[in-house]
Amino acid sequence: MFKDIPIIYVIASLFLMYLIAYFVRFRNKNVDAFDKMKLSLVLFGIYAIVLWLCLPTTPALETFGYPETASDIKTDGQILRLLQDYNKAIVRTANVLHWFLFGFIFFFMTNIYLYTTHRENQFNSKNKQ
Repeated sequence: MFKDIPIIYVIASLFLMYLIAYFVRFRNKNVDAFDKMKLSLVLFGIYAIVLWLCLPTTPALETFGYPETASDIKTDGQILRLLQDYNKAIVRTANVLHWFLFGFIFFFMTNIYLYTTHRENQFNSKNKQ
């Protein structure tokens, strides 16, 4: 679906969406950390789905067949086109995987930070009483 759009535009729009949603939803400081975590997880789900839609669809390798001899190959142009198509698909898949891992680590670390600050505030409030 989004296979023709450059991946950096998709990532930039997703992070912009994350920032807008975060600032619109949590303007005041007295917000529960679990509400922030829920929003972060929902946004990560959207992020993962959009990246999944950016993956190229490639037919199975066996559609080309398995030539046993060099005479089975009709033209060099067929091989070149096939190799170029698969090279583009592999590069796009590697880019999507790279950005998925980056996003996963970002959202995971964000949620760890939110949880630890929540627990810290919970323990500090008990010590004050």
